[in-house]
Amino acid sequence: MVLENATSTGIYNIVDEDNKPFPVYCDFGSESGAAWTLIQSCSLRNFLDHFQRRPFYAYNMPMNPNSPGWQSYRLSLPHGVDYRDYWRVSLQNLDLTVDNKKGDHCLFSEHVNVRGNECTNCTVWCIYSSTLDLHMDSWGGTGGCSFNGRPGGIRYEDNFGYYTSHNHNCRCTSSINSKTQFWLGSF
Repeated sequence: MVLENATSTGIYNIVDEDNKPFPVYCDFGSESGAAWTLIQSCSLRNFLDHFQRRPFYAYNMPMNPNSPGWQSYRLSLPHGVDYRDYWRVSLQNLDLTVDNKKGDHCLFSEHVNVRGNECTNCTVWCIYSSTLDLHMDSWGGTGGCSFNGRPGGIRYEDNFGYYTSHNHNCRCTSSINSKTQFWLGSF
């Protein structure tokens, strides 16, 4: 969820995918051009007592989720990354700054989910050229790629950019105000 016109550091109420509000602490001032959302904060004592050896992906253990603070706070898992209608590709496999000269091709992807059709460490039919924005084709020929996005799809459906047909069951095209976002990050 993007906070439009938010510039002051503090607690904001945002909504989850079920349109239920919850508070988060957002920092807009520590780093120029960056915004951060607090997902965990704790004293050493609370870390040792509550969080040590409990990674986010394995333990959904919210602590004071309705009052973000410094001593003992952890956001619950459902408010973390939602992997529905999500595509993650390493820049090692896709250089956005050069013409790959391939146009349509199978692209190794770390994770893809389109309307619940999902695969990890697989290939998807990707289109990226001098005349077409980056996107994946979940309907057309898979070109020998391992991902199949047809179940629940509509004819000529593209995903994550260059939308030939709009499938209202995909969050990126569920309404005219739906968003497709591209993020760069590191692990």
